[in-house]
Amino acid sequence: MRHPLPRSWYTSPDHFAREMCEVFGRAWLPVCHGSDIAGPGSYLTLTAGGEEIFLVHDRSGEIRGFHNACQHRAHRLLDGAGTLKAAITCPYHAWAYGLDGSLRAAPRMGAIKGFNPAQYPLRPVRTASFAGFVMICHDDDAPEASAGLRDIEKHLLVDHPDLPQLHAIRRRDAVMGANWKTIIENYLECYHCDVAHPSFGEFDLSTWKHIAGPAWSRQGRVPAARHNQAASHGTIEGLSAWWQWPNIFWARAFDEKSFVVAYHEPLAANATRQVRVVYALDDEEDDTALRDFNELFDEVFQEDVSVVESVQRGLSSRGYRGGALIEDDDASAGWSEHVVGDFQTMVRSALEGTAS
Repeated sequence: MRHPLPRSWYTSPDHFAREMCEVFGRAWLPVCHGSDIAGPGSYLTLTAGGEEIFLVHDRSGEIRGFHNACQHRAHRLLDGAGTLKAAITCPYHAWAYGLDGSLRAAPRMGAIKGFNPAQYPLRPVRTASFAGFVMICHDDDAPEASAGLRDIEKHLLVDHPDLPQLHAIRRRDAVMGANWKTIIENYLECYHCDVAHPSFGEFDLSTWKHIAGPAWSRQGRVPAARHNQAASHGTIEGLSAWWQWPNIFWARAFDEKSFVVAYHEPLAANATRQVRVVYALDDEEDDTALRDFNELFDEVFQEDVSVVESVQRGLSSRGYRGGALIEDDDASAGWSEHVVGDFQTMVRSALEGTAS
């Protein structure tokens, strides 16, 4: 029997700072789809792992990442998204950088004896491609891609081969009053599904199954005839949801032409920004059935917001002492909380050896 993490891990600002360093400072984090920065010169600003960064599509076709801070006096270089003509120019003192991050020009730099532009490039952020998406990593020493990452990428592309060709058609951005782990743990179990989700109607939990892998999990429905058997990727049909360490949810949604991603950016011990994006092959949400499904998905997520914010309030109570996870022996039943336990084990492992 496994027990939940200490409640202070969800409420303490000091512990939150540890996780931002040891979890989000080291993991590969998917941050956008390649179509968001598709053309040469296009850029996108965002916050990932607590750092303001920007991505830029350079003239050679490479997507590069940089910290969004000028090397002169730290002014933000870019806002929002757009297209750069030739250079990244700071709006404070006009230091200008190439799309490769090198300092190309600075006003009056020729008048400063010993000034060497090569000593002042932008600070890069590592990037990698993943099933049509862009990932970043703040750790210069992290492996290029773990076996777990490539494992989930392979299965995602089998499940949804059109992922690299999709475009965003719907975005929802909200700040939730809950710790990032509270939100992730809610998505990792369906023990609550027939209680806390009236939008589901009559939910048959017996045919809902889990599959767990290294640093990822998948849950979805299997045929009723297989409800007493462990699930495999080939037996899950229709909608299925994936979690990827530490903070991303992927979902095959309405059909093979649409996909949902929920990005989570921790803001504080009790606050998390969620950016939820629906991607589709078409550029517009012009299918009535798809639009209706997305409206239902919005309703489901709103029910989850109510749940996790209530849990977060309870975690702040001195009356909560911690319970026990309800786990299935074969670790596959939809009602089981074994993936929650696996996630919490990963959090503990990421913090091993760091100060309490």
